[in-house]
Amino acid sequence: MKLFIPQKVEQYAADYTSPLSPLLEELQRETISTMDNAQMLTGVVEGRLLQMLVTISGAKRVFEIGTFTGFSALMMAEGLPENGELITCETNKEHAAFARRYFRRSPHGKKIRLKTGPAIKTLKSIPDKSMDFIFIDADKASYPLYYTVGMRILRKGGLIAADNVLWSGKVLHPDDDESRAIALFNDIVKNDSGAEKVFLPVRDGVYLIRKR
Repeated sequence: MKLFIPQKVEQYAADYTSPLSPLLEELQRETISTMDNAQMLTGVVEGRLLQMLVTISGAKRVFEIGTFTGFSALMMAEGLPENGELITCETNKEHAAFARRYFRRSPHGKKIRLKTGPAIKTLKSIPDKSMDFIFIDADKASYPLYYTVGMRILRKGGLIAADNVLWSGKVLHPDDDESRAIALFNDIVKNDSGAEKVFLPVRDGVYLIRKR
C-alpha cells in the first residue's frame, strides 16, 4: 500500500494522537515483526479515529468485516460501553488465532465475538437495522456487496466506515479487479441518496457514511 502523505507527516499525526495502550502497542509490534502483510494494520491514527466515531456516535453494536490481527476490533471495543458488542469476521485462521490471543488479554475482549469464515454468511444472520456502526476492511472485490448488505443491517442514523477507498491512488485509473471494485463501491456510495457521506484522505482513504 502506497501512502500519499509523506512519512514524516504521518509520524507527526501519530505523535499528536492519543497513544496506544501497552497491549495494543505490543499487538502492533508483533504484527509488524511476524506478518508478511503487516501493512494491513489499521494504525494508531485511523484506529483512534474509529474509536472516537464509535464513542461519540453512542454505538452499542458494531460489525467489523475483516479482523486481521485484531487491532481495529480492540480499538473500537475500547470505545464501546460495558454492555456493548462487536462482531468481527475473519477468513484466515492464522489471523483469527492471533487476534483471539490479544482479545483474551484485554479487559475489552469480552465485548468481542470473532466469527471465522466468509463475512457474508455471518451478515445474512444479522437482523435488519440492528447495528449502529460497521467497519469494512476486507476483500476489496466484495465491497459493493458488503455495502448493500451492511445498509440492510444498519439502523437509521448509523455509520459505515470503509477503509482503503483510495487503494494507493489506483481508483483514479482503475486497471485491475480490486481497484475497479473499489471504484465501483465509491460510485455506489456517492450516488446513494439514502446516505450522507464524506470521503476522508486518511491513510489509504476512509469513506464515512451515515444512513439517512
